[in-house]
Amino acid sequence: MNKVDTEYFRIVNDILTNGRLKKNRTGVDTIGIFGAQAKYNVDLNAFPLLTTKKVHWPAIVHELLWFISGDTNIKYLVDNDVKIWNEWACKRYMEKTGAKGHISAILPIYVKNIKEDVEFAKEWGELGEGTYGGMWRDFPFFTIVDKTDPSTMPKFKSLGTKGTYCGDEPLTFLGRIDQITKVLEKLKNNPDDRRMIVSAWHPHWVDHCALPPCHCLFHFNTEELTLEERIDILQKQVGPVNLPKSEIWIIQKLNEENIPHRRLNCLLYQRSVDTALGKPFNIASYALLTAMIAQTVNMVPGMFTHSMGDTHIYVNHIDGLKLQLTREPKKLPKVWLNPEVKSLFDFKYDDIKLLDYEFHSTIKFDVAV
Repeated sequence: MNKVDTEYFRIVNDILTNGRLKKNRTGVDTIGIFGAQAKYNVDLNAFPLLTTKKVHWPAIVHELLWFISGDTNIKYLVDNDVKIWNEWACKRYMEKTGAKGHISAILPIYVKNIKEDVEFAKEWGELGEGTYGGMWRDFPFFTIVDKTDPSTMPKFKSLGTKGTYCGDEPLTFLGRIDQITKVLEKLKNNPDDRRMIVSAWHPHWVDHCALPPCHCLFHFNTEELTLEERIDILQKQVGPVNLPKSEIWIIQKLNEENIPHRRLNCLLYQRSVDTALGKPFNIASYALLTAMIAQTVNMVPGMFTHSMGDTHIYVNHIDGLKLQLTREPKKLPKVWLNPEVKSLFDFKYDDIKLLDYEFHSTIKFDVAV
C-alpha cells in the first residue's frame, strides 16, 4: 500500500483546512501551519517518491550529489539541465550587478552564459557562503588559539577540519569542518552516538547567501536489528536458506554473509516548507541520502522523519494541489544503488537508478523567488 502519497495528502489537507493566511518576502501570500511532522519508510523496493504527480527524479539525484560534493556553484546543475536553483542564482547576479529588467527576461541569457562561459560561471554561478554543500562539507568557525598551548588547537583534524590563522596574538583560527565526514566516522565507530547532526544553518551566513537553507538540520540515529530481522534480510537477498539450529551458528552465518547489524534512521528539521514544489523533493532527497549512507556504512535504511516549521502552500498553488488530491496513488517505485559503491563520495549519477516509476501527469507550480 502506498502510504507516501496519503501521508503527503494528510499534510496538504491539514493546511487547506487549518492554514492561516500570511504575507512573505516573495509577494505571493501563503496559507500555512506550524510544527507538522510526517514519517516515511525508506525502502528501496517501495521508495518514498510521490506518484500523484510526476516528480523530476534526475533533478533530485543531481542536486543531492551536488550537495554531497560540497559545491556551491550552479554550473554542475546547469550542465545537467537541473533548473531548480537558476532563479535564486540569477536574482543574486542581478542584485550584485544592478542588471535591470524582469528576472524572466534576464534568466535565459544568464543560464546560457553559465553553461557556455567558464569565467562567467565561476564568478556569477556562486550562491555564496551559507549554501547547503558548503555548510555540509566546509562549515566555517572561528576560535582563539595560543600557539604555546596545544590544548587550544581545533580538533577533528582527521575529519577534514582545515583552517588559517589571522590577526595578532592571541591568534584567531578560521577553521572549517566537514560535517558529513564527521557523521560517517561516528556511524562506523560509535553508532549509538546521539550527536550525529549536520547543520546547514550558520547564524551569520544565512544573511549573505542567495537563499538561507530551508532544510537546515538533520540528525542520524541507529538501532540494533533483531536476529529475526537479520535473517529476513538474508532471505530477501538470497532466497530461502537452511540455517543451522544453533543460534551461535546462525549468527556466524549472518556475519559471513555480511548482513547488517543496524538500521539507520534520519530526522530532518526544515524551517520553511513549500508544500507543492519543495516537499516532494525533500522527502525523496533525504530518503535517498539515508539509503546511500546506510549502504556505505553497512546498515539498512530505516525511517525518515520530516519535522516542519512553517509549512505552507502558496495561494497560486492551491488549485493544483486540489487537483492532485483527486488522484489515486499508484504503486511506489524501486531504487537501485550500485552495490559496488562503498564510499558516499564515490556515488555518481549512473550509480543511482529509479525503476518502475508509475505516476500521474505533471502539475505546473510557479516558483516564488
